[in-house]
Amino acid sequence: MSGDLALIDAGCELHGYASDITRTFPANGKFTAPQREMYEIVLAAQEAAVAATKPGMRFIDPHEAAVKVLAQGMLDSGLLTHDKHGSLEDVIEKRAYFPFYMHRTGHWLGMDVHDCAGYNELTELDKTTERKDPLSGEQIKNRPSRILQGGMVLTIEPGIYIRPAAGVPEKFHNIGIRIEDDAVVNSKGCELMSRDVAVTASEIEAIMKS
Repeated sequence: MSGDLALIDAGCELHGYASDITRTFPANGKFTAPQREMYEIVLAAQEAAVAATKPGMRFIDPHEAAVKVLAQGMLDSGLLTHDKHGSLEDVIEKRAYFPFYMHRTGHWLGMDVHDCAGYNELTELDKTTERKDPLSGEQIKNRPSRILQGGMVLTIEPGIYIRPAAGVPEKFHNIGIRIEDDAVVNSKGCELMSRDVAVTASEIEAIMKS
């Protein structure tokens, strides 16, 4: 209905290979100011993740780059507050962003939408460490993340999902945004194979107006 957002996560298969892409649209063709504010944060997070997707980086690096931008955006917008949640470093360390961003920034893509490759670097499994999860209190094993190499294909898909709750500014209630593209790692960084689909808020509004 008018004023809502429509999030479409879709894809197709071609010659036995899968795709996976997400775009978020305003149902009435125009983002509200709070929707656009959140959309711009997610898009900036995706751009940071894209910059971190290149040979020699680790699979976890795009996620951490996206989280940093998302967390800063949450603080800047008032979705999180310095008084309650502390600094950017505090928000990341304590995972205070987790109620609004609870998934990884990507997954392997290939002959299946969630392809079967491992996420740990097999040559470094002896370097496992442990940490205490700040939310659950459980001990988590940290295994070295897979090193990215040319030819690897993965998705890059940060998001923000805001349910009505105490302490959440009402203007952000029920906003859910994800932007997802398919990336192939190459010698220079990565190529977004699905980026011909409109992605900026202005591009999306222009298409819906036409």
